Amino acid sequence: MPGDIATSALARRVNAARILAKLRERPPERAEMSSGDLVDATGMSRPTVHAAAHHLVELGWVRETTDRADGRLAGRGRPSRVFSFVANAGHVLGIDIGAHSVRVAVADLRGVFVAEARIAFGDPSVGPERRITQVRKLAVEVVRTAGLRDEQVLAVCVGTSGPVDADGVVQQRTGIPGFLGVDLRAALARDFSARVCVENDCNLALVGERWRGRAGASEDIVCLLAGERLGVGMCTGGTLVRGQANSARDLGFLSLMGDYSRDDGIAGTVRRRGASLLAEVAARDTPPLPGTPGAELRALTGGDPRRVSASEVFEAVRRGDLGAAGALEEGLEAAARAIATLTMLLAPELVVITGAVAAAGDVLLPPLRRRLTELVPRVPRVEASPLREQAVVTGAVRLALDTAETDFLDPLAPAPAA
Repeated sequence: MPGDIATSALARRVNAARILAKLRERPPERAEMSSGDLVDATGMSRPTVHAAAHHLVELGWVRETTDRADGRLAGRGRPSRVFSFVANAGHVLGIDIGAHSVRVAVADLRGVFVAEARIAFGDPSVGPERRITQVRKLAVEVVRTAGLRDEQVLAVCVGTSGPVDADGVVQQRTGIPGFLGVDLRAALARDFSARVCVENDCNLALVGERWRGRAGASEDIVCLLAGERLGVGMCTGGTLVRGQANSARDLGFLSLMGDYSRDDGIAGTVRRRGASLLAEVAARDTPPLPGTPGAELRALTGGDPRRVSASEVFEAVRRGDLGAAGALEEGLEAAARAIATLTMLLAPELVVITGAVAAAGDVLLPPLRRRLTELVPRVPRVEASPLREQAVVTGAVRLALDTAETDFLDPLAPAPAA
């Protein structure tokens, strides 16, 4: 008898898991499935489908109705039983901590963002304690804005630069002042009872690209996060490359190539090159004539080198400024060398340029591709991310969803809202 009971409980769990998987696969606009739909999709008998679905309803992961939102009502006789996944039975939290800002997003269990916010750090050199205090405050505020209680947040994922160990501690110097040795898992666990996972931001950008960006159909990918600094996430055969101590994305080899380093991010270097160009123009006795190098950049910035940003340089290139185009090519050199080296080692089919700089893909990709043809015999496909500055937080939400699935959905634990 005990063996029969155990077998029955296991069968019920397996059947319920199959039903839940089919319901979760449905897009929001076609979320509902009738009993007949589930019978066809799983091959299970109608009584088995009803029993498994009833168990999921009791747990709070599935909702039952007697007609369909798409207008396909049941015919005569007994109303059709219709089921749908309750995507708001729980939520996850993704956090992207950078040197200049923090971005936070709350999503339901289908990955739909329901609340998000970003704040800039007034002083990028702010110390770790104050930075983490601001991160925690924003995370709590966004969860409250979404109308959620702590127990309704099923998982939290935090992204940051630099290698992170299994305990959520930053292991090497990063672009964020004072973050070496900071325990981000413990810091965020003060506000949330759910499991907190911490991951490198470049890895998360790659996860985000594979989920909702350019890399969904690719398995061999290099994802270059290229703002103020250069960082890379890599995937071969569909598997994230981590290496020893989760440090495979170290681009320190750039220092062997002359005056290049991982600090030569595309946006940061282009901004500095553009400011130098404008300073040279300003030092001349007469303003540049229209159509001459630096003229468009001068017009965009009022001639003040301190006002130069990467965005202004990109716009000047769009307007035909040859001086700005030269600054852009110089600013791409470190990224081109990093991509070329990784291409020779890993032979990726796709390279994705991600981060806010991806918004300028129309002007930066052509010279980048040209430079790569000079460096490697076989150039991979190079694309700009549609996620842009949302790439890291999108990957954080995806990893938080995976964590919630492991902790709640796979074991069929009761939903917090049940």
